[in-house]
Amino acid sequence: MFDVVVVGAGPAGTHVSDNLSSIGYRTLLIDLKESLGIPNHCSGLVDERVVKIVGDDLVTDKLYLADVTTPAGNFTLRSDRMFIVDRVALDRKLGELAEANGSDLRLRTRFIGLSKENKTLKVTIKGASGFETIDTKYLIGADGPSSMIRRLLGIKSPNLLQSVQFDVEGRGDRVFLHMDRKITPDFFSWEIPNNKETEIGASGSGALSAVNHLSKNKKVIRKRGGLVPQGPTRLGEESIFLIGDAAGLNKATTGGGLYAALSSGDSLTSAISMDGNILQDYNRIWKASFGKEILRDYSIRKIVDKFEKYYDLWVPFVKANINGINSVGDVDYPSRAFLYLLSSGILRVPVLLKYLTST
Repeated sequence: MFDVVVVGAGPAGTHVSDNLSSIGYRTLLIDLKESLGIPNHCSGLVDERVVKIVGDDLVTDKLYLADVTTPAGNFTLRSDRMFIVDRVALDRKLGELAEANGSDLRLRTRFIGLSKENKTLKVTIKGASGFETIDTKYLIGADGPSSMIRRLLGIKSPNLLQSVQFDVEGRGDRVFLHMDRKITPDFFSWEIPNNKETEIGASGSGALSAVNHLSKNKKVIRKRGGLVPQGPTRLGEESIFLIGDAAGLNKATTGGGLYAALSSGDSLTSAISMDGNILQDYNRIWKASFGKEILRDYSIRKIVDKFEKYYDLWVPFVKANINGINSVGDVDYPSRAFLYLLSSGILRVPVLLKYLTST
């Protein structure tokens, strides 16, 4: 019998497995993939705090500038905290750490179903040796945006945006974020230097057209894609829990989910180790920590979706306050820049003022 079965060996699943096995919980980690980290669906742009968690040996590049382009002009964000990490190597490193600390990692293994007898969960899996039923106290869904565990619980899915990314030959000296609702109506497109390559991607409707345009006349090395969840869901039910993308714990403003994947696993580990009402403690710990930022970002995303198209009104205001924005900007906490703008008087932008006073 295991104490915990974790479904999904991405960053969320490997990290929480490492956490739990390190403090004595018998942990089984399963994933359908043949190899950790492959396929990789995500960009490697992270804040320095993620590097401190996963190690600087995974850093492939460091950047200081991000140019934001809009139909009403461009502006430059500056930060000395932007790093690029090797996402494939990250998954592998976290998986190896989990194994070294006692987790039983089984690849090419599929979650099939679940039943319950008294307080014991019976998890059916299918691996190389066929079907097997595992007894466990707890089940953790770390199985990504399309989480089977979430569907099994009947928890509503977050909004899912389709993302497309091409890795092309050649490296610039800065990140580019392209905001134009006529091209990407739901989100934005990006260009992120990574060692000798550049990650060119976009999310939502129009993503493929945008990426094809940005990568035109460039040598494409690989193509990949995935889903970006927007909007947190419930964190579980009874002794079954969700972390990372499976729970929609992704920054709706930027699409980044790595820090949330790691920190939600930390919150759940703390809740399990308290040996009380785990789901209640998990909700409390998460909401008191990075969960507050996830909720803020979702609220900000809804505002951005309404008002981004008024570029002529807000872009000049951002440019006039760019030094202050850069002083508070943070890859993992985008709300800090937004709150700075609020304190600087962006509420006086006519269309936003009209909206806020009518609701």
